[in-house]
Amino acid sequence: MILSNLLSTLDSQIPIAAVDVLSPDEATIIQWLTAEANNKLSSPVFFWNLGVSTLEQCLIAADGGLVFKPVAEYKRPLQSDPLLFVFDYIANFSGNGVFILGDIHPFIAKNSPQLSWEILSKVKNLYHRLKPTDKQPCY
Repeated sequence: MILSNLLSTLDSQIPIAAVDVLSPDEATIIQWLTAEANNKLSSPVFFWNLGVSTLEQCLIAADGGLVFKPVAEYKRPLQSDPLLFVFDYIANFSGNGVFILGDIHPFIAKNSPQLSWEILSKVKNLYHRLKPTDKQPCY
């Protein structure tokens, strides 16, 4: 996907988009998406990956840098699967937002050794359930 088309995709109510980026560019893309979503969609941006294992709101600091603020309401029970929990959290999120879920492609990619059918089903369910709303996960 061309990055310049990502905001149009989200604005057109397509609820899930996959973006394949190299690691050095990830922070730049998150920063760009945060600024654009705030300005053009009036929407907050949230970030999650297995390394963080919590949900963080992405904010633009006064100096233009990217800041991650933990979401206090995001309380994952210790026994729960972190990836499954974030999908459930998004599905039940009452506001609007863009959710960036980093590094989940090994769990949903065809022929992946880590493919989880439960996670793949969650992604499909989110696509159908979020389509008419303002919650957009972005991978």
